[in-house]
Amino acid sequence: MKPSQRAPQPPPSAPTSSRAIVDPATTALLAAAREIFEAGGLPELSVRRVAEMAGCTTMQVYSRFGGKDGLLQALFDEGFEALSSAQQAVPKALPAQERVRRLCHEYLRIAAERPHHYALMLGAHSGDFKPPQASHERALATLAHLVNAVGQALPPTLDREQRASEVAHQILAFCHGWAMLSATRIVEGSRTLVVDRAVAALLGKDTA
Repeated sequence: MKPSQRAPQPPPSAPTSSRAIVDPATTALLAAAREIFEAGGLPELSVRRVAEMAGCTTMQVYSRFGGKDGLLQALFDEGFEALSSAQQAVPKALPAQERVRRLCHEYLRIAAERPHHYALMLGAHSGDFKPPQASHERALATLAHLVNAVGQALPPTLDREQRASEVAHQILAFCHGWAMLSATRIVEGSRTLVVDRAVAALLGKDTA
């Protein structure tokens, strides 16, 4: 290479997302957003309120989260992370029907303890917010625990894998309906025996 020639420079690396850097302002903003959201839900959440509670500027919200939608995405992911952790804590060594029952109880517990997160997770969005594909995939992954447990609880037939998916979705639909009815006080959410019997019926098990 001639002295006058310069070695080609590598392309600049992509800028690191400010969301990926956990600094005190990011932590404070997310904590403020969570506190406001858990107290009053979507109607109470705003960039200005979050910034004021965190002792930050609105510009810091935009630079770290991109605005309100970024805060909602963080809360959306947070809800499914809580659900995933709760499901992973259910021992896989349990008898299959018991594991399905415990997974349902954990689902309903998260829905009851985090009602605003739960509403956001199930579609209560605001403005133009739409969870990105990666968030959708992480959300769908939480169903895998239930499908696996249901598959183990069903008899070993040729279509067991397909049946496991169908029955898991039926159980999920029941749990979602029960969670919504419990939230509006139409049913008593603590009546776990009713939930257990419904799950057993969907599994085709005798509860007598």
